[in-house]
Amino acid sequence: MSGYRCSSCGNEWTKEESVDYSYRRIKVLEATVGGYSSGDTKVTINFERNFAKWEHGVLNPMEIHYARFGASDMERIRNGLKSVNLLDWRRSYHDSIILDGTQWEIVIHKSGRNLYKSGSNMYPREWEAFCRLMKKITSREFG
Repeated sequence: MSGYRCSSCGNEWTKEESVDYSYRRIKVLEATVGGYSSGDTKVTINFERNFAKWEHGVLNPMEIHYARFGASDMERIRNGLKSVNLLDWRRSYHDSIILDGTQWEIVIHKSGRNLYKSGSNMYPREWEAFCRLMKKITSREFG
């Protein structure tokens, strides 16, 4: 078997099993995008409580919507995050030439530690697919 071996327990995993395990460890995902004039849109996906929350506002959330999901829906959401390679994104995407525009941040709350991804006027290759996934989950615009 080619893959990864746990030094403490001796178990082995394939690369696919290791990737699946990493995505199953996500407890909460918080994704925020916005700019000075357009305000911020934030999507929170809680995998432990099976819901998503969409918020939009200029200074404070002015509009909030919730969606509840079953376990199979949450698994599809995890698979969607895998399909956009979220965990493989770099920590930072910043265009230092443009000072205004659109900023975004993603906080991935996992068992053990949180991961942070962010950008300013620069995005990972899968950004548009990620925005479509957020819209599909919340039935609201994101990005």
